[in-house]
Order: sequence, then structure tokens, then C-alpha cells
Amino acid sequence: MDDTVSGTVTDQNGQPLPGASVRLKDAATGVITDDQGKFTLDVPDNGTLVISNIGFTTAEVPVNGRKSITIALTGNARSLAAVTVNVGYTTQKKTSVTAAVSTLQVKDINNIATANVTNSLSGRIAGVIGAQASGEIGSDGSEIHIRGIGTTGNNAPLVVVDGIPRSMSSVNPNQIESVTVLKDAAAVAPYGIAGANGVILVTTKRGKAGPPTFSYNGYVSWSNPITLPKMLNAYQYATLRNVADKNAGSPVSFTDADIAGYKKTVEGAPGADPDKYPNTDAYKALLNRNVPMTQHNLQVSGGTDKIKYYMGLSYLHQGGLLGDEHLDRYNFVGNTDAQVTKTTLVSVSISGYNSRRNRPQDGDGNPFANAQAYLPISAVNYSNGLLASSNGKLLRPGIELGNRLDDNTAIMTQLSISQDLPFIPGLSIKQVVSYDPEHDFSKSWTEASPTYYMINTSTSPYTYDPVANDGRPSLSEAYSKGTALESQSYINYHQVFGNHDITALLVMDARKYHNDNFSASRSNYDLNIDELSLGSPIQTNWGNGGGSGDTRQVGYLYQLNYAFKDKYLLGATGRYDGSYVFAPGHRYGFFPAFSAGWRISEEPFIKDRLTWIDNLKLRGSYGESGNLVGPDQWSSSMSITGAAYVMDGKTVQGANERVEPNPFITWERAKKADIGLEGVLWRGLLGFEVDYFYEKRNNMLVSPNSTIPTEYGIGIAQINAGKMDNHGIDVTLSSYHAFSNGLTLDISGTFSYAQNKLVQTFENAATYNDPVRRRTGRPLNEIFALKALGLFKTSDDKNGDGQITADDGFPTQFGSVAPGDIRYQDTNGDGHIDVSDEVPLGNSAIPPVQFGFNPRISYKGFDLNLFFQGATGGHAILNGELVFPFYTGANSSTAVLDYWTPDHQDAAFPRPFGQGGNTNNTQLSSWYLRRLDYLRLKSLEFGYTLPTAVVNRIKLQNVRIYLSGTNLKTWDNLDGLVDPEFTQAGTSNTANSNQRGWSYPFVKTFSAGIAVTF
Repeated sequence: MDDTVSGTVTDQNGQPLPGASVRLKDAATGVITDDQGKFTLDVPDNGTLVISNIGFTTAEVPVNGRKSITIALTGNARSLAAVTVNVGYTTQKKTSVTAAVSTLQVKDINNIATANVTNSLSGRIAGVIGAQASGEIGSDGSEIHIRGIGTTGNNAPLVVVDGIPRSMSSVNPNQIESVTVLKDAAAVAPYGIAGANGVILVTTKRGKAGPPTFSYNGYVSWSNPITLPKMLNAYQYATLRNVADKNAGSPVSFTDADIAGYKKTVEGAPGADPDKYPNTDAYKALLNRNVPMTQHNLQVSGGTDKIKYYMGLSYLHQGGLLGDEHLDRYNFVGNTDAQVTKTTLVSVSISGYNSRRNRPQDGDGNPFANAQAYLPISAVNYSNGLLASSNGKLLRPGIELGNRLDDNTAIMTQLSISQDLPFIPGLSIKQVVSYDPEHDFSKSWTEASPTYYMINTSTSPYTYDPVANDGRPSLSEAYSKGTALESQSYINYHQVFGNHDITALLVMDARKYHNDNFSASRSNYDLNIDELSLGSPIQTNWGNGGGSGDTRQVGYLYQLNYAFKDKYLLGATGRYDGSYVFAPGHRYGFFPAFSAGWRISEEPFIKDRLTWIDNLKLRGSYGESGNLVGPDQWSSSMSITGAAYVMDGKTVQGANERVEPNPFITWERAKKADIGLEGVLWRGLLGFEVDYFYEKRNNMLVSPNSTIPTEYGIGIAQINAGKMDNHGIDVTLSSYHAFSNGLTLDISGTFSYAQNKLVQTFENAATYNDPVRRRTGRPLNEIFALKALGLFKTSDDKNGDGQITADDGFPTQFGSVAPGDIRYQDTNGDGHIDVSDEVPLGNSAIPPVQFGFNPRISYKGFDLNLFFQGATGGHAILNGELVFPFYTGANSSTAVLDYWTPDHQDAAFPRPFGQGGNTNNTQLSSWYLRRLDYLRLKSLEFGYTLPTAVVNRIKLQNVRIYLSGTNLKTWDNLDGLVDPEFTQAGTSNTANSNQRGWSYPFVKTFSAGIAVTF
């Protein structure tokens, strides 16, 4: 007869062990312990429990009729030999790895309200430097760099999901088992011409032997924007505008009566007239608040020793800040592993997603640029509901009329057959085939702007004059489909001969991708219906396009590992790789790497005497990896033009060459060196991993600094001549301790430093020949600008004429200069301030240092998880509307209210001048330079796991409820003008827009969720 037994599994210090396997001996019955190490299982009175967990000795415990059992597993960090990590195309014991590899267990981020897993990596994994460029749904992923910026070309790491190059942006974090980052040459060399920027390996969950386990995890969250610049209200605007007019010698824009009217409206005073004297907060009128987001995840897993399975299904709904903007995404994962014979393992994986994103027609940064341009003295709607404008600009119609739809579907299929060859012990072969089709559809519907009204306040009552728009709707649609086919053929050998452990791997990896695309458009619709067939019948209003493309790559790789007494470790790996993007005869390259390790903790003088050292390993590596250059440049680049000439009375197309070919173009080569020390002390009380790395990147594509005659007719080809160095350190620290009262404290932290130097490039002579302005020999994209010495004081006007000139003993600057304007350093001493006076001011916006700190506390069912992430060393120069009052006729931030006057000469901003400032004060200079140092409470989670007795009564295995939040608090020195991350990522155009405050803001979220195991 079976009885229900409840129990807790702990380590020898009493720490609960979640995820431990508890099963009935000689039976398939079993469960997994919950987050508190608790379990419930039906067993016979005379049964025996078998309890196992990675890193601990398996225990067998007779039940002997007991109803409640506490089991303490013994073991120490030496048992880490059982822990394996992904390294390239294989797995290795953690203790035997000689490469620089870091792994994140994604269970730490499963309950954080984020739609993109890339936003959870920076600060959690040493060596990963990342930042978001936007908070826009569907485009809110982080730009990731591994060990900083190592090239002027493509810096993105290779992403591999379940062994196949794929995107991870749409993978549901709940369906991920781990994320592993490969950083040094020994780790990335197997990826050849794709590995120089590092590799991110994403492994989805797979089934484990045991009874079926069904679980649900879901949350609901509410989001609100953060880091919106505070703009001038109507009273502040009118007052400051008059000051700027006076400084420019112009008539003031507002009378005293106007200013008094705006002040009444701002204060909500009796008699206020908001139609004549509006006060508009454009951001408040534009953005949604308390935007919902919800995610629901269902998972089932289990199996036997013969077959194991895992299936996961999830749904995500994410609302946006603009109009009816929203994203809906469905994810599915199904992984099955079948031991069909004693020597044959067959694995089948099918996963996919469908994502539908609806967003405004006027998207990206435009609504936020419009919000800055919308003057506070302009109404959005008059009191009678009629639509108003600001100098012809409309605020909300741009996000309410028309829309853009992105519908993306991808299916990832994978078959793996692994066959042991018993006639040669340790030898096996494996074949992996993947086929990934994807379909993308986009639709953009543009509607004409509506009629708005201009108010006439000279009449009583006020009259409103319509301003009509004669525009008509237009529609464009695009469809593309792609198929990726990959084949990986493995020969693997592993055998132990006494003290000698040998592993060898050979792989042939071939991949091809094909894409077809088609687009069509119509304009000047008479009907407001977004169907292509209903557009204008006039063919000049039609448009279409299309194309196709193929890519191919093949590589032959090897990995060799040798261990003597599990103490002295050697590794050799490499890849002979080829790609279609290079000319015949130049398509293949060889990328080798070597590594070695010494497990110091296995030496008798440590193992037998210093027992508090559980694991201590010194390792090093050196090798090469590659990076693909830009598009095909080895052959002539041609353009097709319509109506080029007439032949036999017929118009004929023409072709022209755009850029000369370079048949010798090749891949970038990265020579990487790494030395690391890792260890675990005092049974986990302190864990550490420290790496120093150095990389020299050669063959970067650069454009020759040559002048060619116009008659040459085409551009000259790029060549592989650029060189860059990059060096830094990665540090990971961790500590765990379980107190006797049941309190556990788990702390981890990361520190990443990476600094590059541009060694060789084709720099123009004007800067190269000037040691101060030379870019070569400095960090990539180091900021060069004028050095501001302060604001001119009234005492600097020596002759009292109201101007600062050479007669006052100062260099000439830009235009007419007066007290209150910015004073610049004459670097070259020529008495004239211009571009030749620029000086280096600091690193680019990408910070050389990023760090993270993650304390986790649990006590009697309660748990608290905090994650702080930050960066230091980055810089940006703010510009545009944020810091130049009334720039391009727009509103300004309230920061500029701290402006220079004769009575306030130590101000933060120069004197306001006209519309947008004078020429002198709008130069790029250190006056507007800001450090991008910050510390952010990236996430906080507080949870409670119901007691086992309560859960048993409701026939469940585990119930946990939790509250969480993201982007809760940021400490920086940017005064709320911009978010420090926004200037670090994206294209140069994006970064420039973000430095003007045109960015789609981050959101702060608060979530409530529940996780149930049935």
C-alpha cells in the first residue's frame, strides 16, 4: 500500500536544494524538488527513495513507514566535474574547460516582464556589454557587444539557438534552459569567419526522466514611460522667448498681457482662457499611461530512460505608449529525445513563433520629435473639441491615422541522430539537419492629415478657420520568405586510458539560405479602405518591386581535448571555413586556436592540505577567428536604370557600374589571447572567475583616402587595411551561505572592462598631421569637439561695447559674441576658433565599463531577488532642442531656465538668443558633454511559495506568487534629459536623434504573477 511522503532535500549545511531528483528505486515514479527543496511523493512503506542532484553524491534513503523525511546530500565543489557547459559544437565538464565561457541560468529572469531576452544579459554575464536604443515594442532589444567593440565593421556576435545560427530576440525566456557566452579564441574558433565578435549559445529546455510535470507561469504588468525630458510650460516659454528676443535685438514675441494670460492658465487661476492662452504638455497629451502587458506560459515535460519530452506554449501581449500600438506573439517549443536502441539516440525539435505588431504610421522617433516641436502655447484641441495645431504641426493624428502591420512567422525544425559505434569504444557519429522557413509580411497604410482649425481671438465669440489637407491615402505591402537549411555531420571520440582523457571531434557544417521578396504599392486612394485592389487605377500611382538572394557557407572543424589526471589540460580547435562573399580562389581561410589549463586544486599540496579550496584552475588560450566583411565586393557592383536610351524607337534599360571590384577582399582576422583564473572556496562561500584578454583585429575594411578624377566614373573599392587593438578584463564573483535559521543569501556580481584603440586607418591629413586631433592611436569614435572654458562674463567686455572681440584680448569665435556666450579654448593659438581647435574629450557613448550586482535572499518560503546594472566611462554631447532654446522653432527643456544673466553669471546654460541660439553657442563642445555613468535598479522580484502542507491539500506540487518590477530607479547625472542607455546603441542617426531627446522612452513596469506546478 502506498502512502504520501513529504520531505525536504538540503545540502550538508541545511541549504534547500531546488531541482533535485527524488524517485522511487527500481520504478519510474519520481518528482523534482521545488524552489524550497520540498517534495511530495506516493511510495510504499518499504520503498527506497533515490535522491540526486548535480554536484552532490546520490543518496538512497529507505522510507520505513515515515510520513516526513529530511534528506541532506553530501558533496562539495569538487563534484563540479558533473556539471557540463556548451563549448562550441560540444559539451565539456565545467572543470575541464580551458576556454573563456560564461553561462546564465535563465530561471533567474523567467519572471521579469520583458519581451526580449537580450535585455536581461548585460550585467548578468561578465564580458557582455549591451544597451537599448529604443523602448518601442518589437524594437526594444538590446544591442549586444561581447568584450566591447573590436572592429569598425560589424560588431554583432553570432547567436546560435540549439546548435543552429538563429535569432534569439523572439525566443521566450521561459522556454530557455541556459544562455552561454563564448568569448576567447579557444571557444569561438570552431565558428570560423563568424566567431570574431563572440558567440552566444541559447539552449532550450529538454525533458528529463520522471512522471509528467505540467506547469503554468503567468503575469500581468502595467507600464509607464520614464526619462521624459521636462519641457517648458506656456508661461515659461513666453517669458524665456522674450528674453531670447531681447538678447537678439528683436521685438519681443509676447506682450505683458499675453504672459499674464499664460500664467493664469498654467496656475488654473479664475478667469483663465485656455483657448486664447493654452498650456499644453505635449508628452502628456501624446503618450498612453498604465499600458498593459501580459504573458502566459504552459509547459509539460517528463519521460523515461527510453524517451524524454518537453513542450512549451506561450502567449505575449505587449501594449505600447502610442495610440493603439500593440504586439501579440505566440511561441511553441517541442523537444523529444528517444533512445531507440542501446546505441542510437534520435532527437526531434520543432519550435516557432508568430508575431503581429501594430504600430502608428508615424512611428520610430518622429512622434517624440513632434512632441518637442509642439509649442506649449498651442492647444491640441480647443474647448469646443475642434482640432488645433502648432505652426501647422499636428500632435496625435500622426499616431491615430493609418498604421503599420508587421506579421512574422518562423518555424525551426531539427532532426538529430547520434549513433555509438560499439566496435570502437568511445567512437560515435551524429547527423544534424535543420530546416527553418520564415515568412514576413508588412503593410503600411497612410491616411491624409485631417482638417485643423486656426482660432481668431479678435472676434467675440472666437471664430475658427478650417485648414484643409488635400492629401489622399496610400498603401504599400511587402512580403518575403526565406529558408535556411543546415547540415552538421559529426565524428566524435572520447575515451579514458588510465590517467589520460582524450576527446576528439570532427564536424562538417554546411549552410545555405534563400530569400524571395516582393512589394507593391498604390497611392491617391478615393476610398478609405486599405486594400491594394481599391487604389487608384492610374498606373503612375502604382509601384512594385522584388528580388531574391542566396548565401552559402561551409566549414570543416575540429576540437581536440586532452586531460592528464583531470589536472593538466590541453585543447586545440580550429575551422577551415569558406563563404560565397569572396572571390573564387580566396573563399577559404583557416582559423586555429590552442588552450591549456592547470587545475591547481587537484595538486596534492592543495587537495590534501588546503581543503577550503574546492576548485582552483589557471587557464590560457591563443588563436584566431574571423569576421565577415560587408556585402559582395569582389565582383562589379551594378545598377539597372530605366529609360536609359532609345534603340529602334524603343526605350531600353541601361546598366552602370557603381563601385570597382576588389577580387582580393577577404575576412577580418582577430588574433585573441586570454588568461583566466577561476575558483570556488569554502564550499561556495566565495566563487570567482577573472580573465584578462587582448585582441588584435586586422583586415578591417577601409576606404582609401584618395582623390580620383570625375572621369573615372565610379567609386573606388574598399580594401582590407584597417587595424584595431582591444583589451580588458572580465570578473565574476559569487557567494552563497545558508544560515542555521533557514535564511539563505546568494550574491553574484560581474565587472566588464574593454578598451579599444584604432591602430591603422585611412585618416585624412588634416587630422592625422595634428597630434591633438589625430584619430589614429585613440579609441574608436572618441569624441572630438571644442573645449569650453566657461561663459564670458561682463568683466570680459573690456571696452564696454557689449561685444567680445579681439579688442578685448580674446580670439575671434563664431559670429557676434557677447557676455553670456560660451568661451572656447584656442588650442592651436592662431587667434581664431574653428574646427582645428578641437580636442579629445573622452570615450564614445559606448561605455568601457559595465557591471551588475544580483543579491538573492530567501527565508521560509519568502524570496527577494534584486538586480542592479550600471556602466561608466561613456560620453555624449547633447544637442538640439534639449539644450538650445527654441531650436528649429521647437519648445525647450526646463533645464535651460538656468541661463546666464548679468546677475547670474555662473549659470549652466549660455544666454538665450533668438530662435535656437546664436552660432557661437550651438557648436559641439565640452559645454554640452555629459558623462553617461549610471546605476539602475533593473529588476526586483518578491515571491512567496506556499507551504507544502497547503499545496498538498489542493492537490498541487508547488505554488508561488510573486510581484516584480523593472527599471524602477536610475541614478545618473543627466538631469532627466535623456536615458544614459539611449545614446549608446543604434545607428549613428539613431544615437544623434537620441541625444536630441527624440527617443522612444523606456518603461517602468510593475507585475503580479503566479507559478503553479500541477
